[in-house]
Amino acid sequence: MKKFFALLKVSVKSMLLSSTNTPGRSRKKAASGIGAIVLIAFLGLYMSGLYSFMLMEVLAPIHMEVLVFIFMGIAALAMGLLFTTFAVKGVVFGGKDNDLLLSMPVSSTVLMASRVTAIYLENLLFSFFVLGPAGAVCAFLTQSGVGHNLLFWVRLLIAVLALPLLDTALSVLLGALVAFLSAKVSKGGALGQNIVMALYMVAVFWFSFNLSGMIEDLAANAAGIKDSLSWAAPILWMGDGILGDWKLLLAFVACCAVPLALVVFGLGKVYRQAVTAFAARSARNDYKLSAQSASGQTKALLVKEAKRFFGTPMYLWNCGLGLIMLLAAGIAALVMRDDLRAFIAMTGGFLPVLPLAAATMGFCLCTCVITAPAISLEGKYLWILREAPMEESSLLWIKVGFQLLLSLPCTVIAGVCIAIAVELPAWQGAVLVVSMLVFAVGQAVFGMLMGLCFPKLDAVNETVVMKQSLSAVLGMFVPMAALGLCGLLYWLGGKMAEWAALAFPIALLAVLTVLCTVILVKRGPAMLKAL
Repeated sequence: MKKFFALLKVSVKSMLLSSTNTPGRSRKKAASGIGAIVLIAFLGLYMSGLYSFMLMEVLAPIHMEVLVFIFMGIAALAMGLLFTTFAVKGVVFGGKDNDLLLSMPVSSTVLMASRVTAIYLENLLFSFFVLGPAGAVCAFLTQSGVGHNLLFWVRLLIAVLALPLLDTALSVLLGALVAFLSAKVSKGGALGQNIVMALYMVAVFWFSFNLSGMIEDLAANAAGIKDSLSWAAPILWMGDGILGDWKLLLAFVACCAVPLALVVFGLGKVYRQAVTAFAARSARNDYKLSAQSASGQTKALLVKEAKRFFGTPMYLWNCGLGLIMLLAAGIAALVMRDDLRAFIAMTGGFLPVLPLAAATMGFCLCTCVITAPAISLEGKYLWILREAPMEESSLLWIKVGFQLLLSLPCTVIAGVCIAIAVELPAWQGAVLVVSMLVFAVGQAVFGMLMGLCFPKLDAVNETVVMKQSLSAVLGMFVPMAALGLCGLLYWLGGKMAEWAALAFPIALLAVLTVLCTVILVKRGPAMLKAL
């Protein structure tokens, strides 16, 4: 067991506390891990708190609280698969230290178990922050006394600990499939992963847009909907077990623990062969000397950035999801414009439409952190760019420009669609679009500064850069804090004059954008040289 816990400590550090390229920065290591945990907690609490409350308001009067735990259990399972399936490829099967660890006097099964346990701990975070709030909402809104005794919380804790076992088993199996396909189909692996993620996002958006209708159907036919979920029998056992059926709860625990044990011991026996096979690449025969088409330096580097962004699923879906959400928000606003206008009319002008629209767009832009990890993704090959016959400033602004090439058109499209949908006056629509364009520029420049300040050039793979680097965390949450400050200035300015309510936040965004731009121009090249 001593060897297992030592390996587990290494695996957990690989996922949450991977070192930066600069020695002695223990605070930054801790901040990276804490940032990843905070992000997981935020997503889980937001989704579970919002949807559990909406579901409980409908299900509590008819004593069908069990459906809340069923739906939240499915959501936790889906979120875990989304966040850890591709991580399995890098953490379990693609670690750079595999050769070193496999040469040590430790069985491959123990090594496999330690790395799978690290994946389990990440899934446990999702389970805790999704099922935990659901239990609290149930205890608060129930009309049948559910959640008002200690045994309920004991059963809920057992479910929270057991569900990630099933999640981890599925993640490891799917991650092994992804690693196998990536090794055998090197050119099409990224495309296949992008297609899978796109289908997942389509399902998420469909669920979000049809949520209100589904909740109405729940109130009318809750028992029938539960019966229709027989394909998810273990989750049904979990829901009934949380509410008091100990036999079904034990059956659920067994259904979660047995698959994980089979996966660990089964793959553990062939772990060495699997790692070797997944790391292998067929010999390439396309290295031929031939004439190359002429291309300018800027175009060549932009194409390089585009290939990395669209050819790396972890990069695309972690750092480009905000742009997809931005476009989806604009399109959804147009599609549901009648409902939006009716809701605005119902509030009687109480809600400030323009600030809310800006906050929505700003939140989506905050989750677009393409520049923040761009330097770290160069890794040990950064010297190749440094040796290119280009100024350091040009290299930096090309990376910033690539994000702006993606974010600025999406911002304009979404802003115009939202302005039309909610019938903003022309001048307010222009203010919305211009202010969000300024924010998009500032956010891209700030992300590049964070990438230079907190690089992670020795990351094991792109998963670590996307999910555990301090630059990505700060590139997302600091602009969110700036949006919150803008909201405060809007409120303070509104107490003075109508023009001040808009002028103060826009002035703040402009000042921050100019400040970040000046710092990047003055200090950026020197910071890049120092890496």
